[in-house]
Amino acid sequence: MVNRLFRRKIVYTLGFSLMLVAACSPQAAEPTNTPAPTATTFTFPTYAFVQPTEPPQVATAAAGTASARATSSAQTIDLDPVAVERGQGRWEALECGTCHGENGEGTDDGPALAGTTLTQEEFINFLRTGGTIGNDHLYATDRLSQGGITNLYQYVLSLETE
Repeated sequence: MVNRLFRRKIVYTLGFSLMLVAACSPQAAEPTNTPAPTATTFTFPTYAFVQPTEPPQVATAAAGTASARATSSAQTIDLDPVAVERGQGRWEALECGTCHGENGEGTDDGPALAGTTLTQEEFINFLRTGGTIGNDHLYATDRLSQGGITNLYQYVLSLETE
């Protein structure tokens, strides 16, 4: 009986060894219709750089000529007194007057905003992107909400009429 178990172990071991050798031995590759990948068939993904658009320019006191004022008067915007009051609160909280003057007349540190010819979209875009000034003049939504920036625009427009 022991002899029979020993022979069975040897047969199983030899069988397993033959299967292992057969599985690991190199075989002749069968021809396929699929070509092997080459440098010409494989391409790496590439990405194109898109130049950002230029931000709108802030109107300065020098830009407040008669033609610029005619353009801004052609864009008559009805001022909401509540929005103007709230915008004044944003103006004071963000300390806009330290650079642009208390009445938006401009200083050595910042251009005049009274009589601006910027549209609301241009104004918002300038404050959201930082414009040509950069990160020092960047107002994200966590610092100035959409409603707050709209109210601030209304206040800046009201500076022209005061």
